[in-house]
Amino acid sequence: MRTRTFARSAAIGAALLFAASAVPAQDQAAAATPALAPSPLASASPSITPFRSQALNIDDYKKHAAAHIIAISKHELAESLPPILKSVVVLDITVDKDGNLSRVAMWRSNGYEDLERIAINSVKRAGKLPAPSPEVLKGQDSVRFLETWLFAHNGRYHVRSVIPADFPIDEIKDVARSSGRKAGKGS
Repeated sequence: MRTRTFARSAAIGAALLFAASAVPAQDQAAAATPALAPSPLASASPSITPFRSQALNIDDYKKHAAAHIIAISKHELAESLPPILKSVVVLDITVDKDGNLSRVAMWRSNGYEDLERIAINSVKRAGKLPAPSPEVLKGQDSVRFLETWLFAHNGRYHVRSVIPADFPIDEIKDVARSSGRKAGKGS
C-alpha cells in the first residue's frame, strides 16, 4: 500500500515540478522575489510584523510566504530534485492578518514522519510570515492555504511555490539497463 501511495505522490510531485518549469523564467524570477513593504506599524510595536506582502492574490502570497520559509531554512534545501521524489508533503497553513502562524497541520503525506516533521518545523522556524495584504485577506482575519514540500531521497527539499524554472532535475541512470547493454554488445 505504501509503495502505491508513494508512486502516486511521487508522480504528482514530478508533474508539479515539471509544470513549474513551464512558467516563463522572468515570471518565475519575479515570483521568487518577494514584494515586501515595511509595515508603518512595525516601528510602533515589536509584536507587529515588520513586513507586509504586496500580493494581490493568494498564489502570489504563497510565493512570498514560501520565499520567507526557505530563506530561514536554506541549509535544508535540495540543490536538485530527482524526477521521482522520495516524498511529497502538503501542509495546511493558516496565517493571521499580522503574519502570525495560527495553524500548521499535515494535509497529505507519503507517511514518512521524519519528513513531515522537517516540513512542519521549517514553517514554525520561519516564525512570522509576511502579513497578508487586504486584497488577500478579503475582509477575513486570516488566510488559509496549502503548500507543498518536495523531498529528495537525502531528506532535502524544496517548496513548490518558489521552484525556479531552471531548477536542476537529477538524471537517474538505469544501472541495470546500461550494464545489460554492455554485456549484450560483448556477447
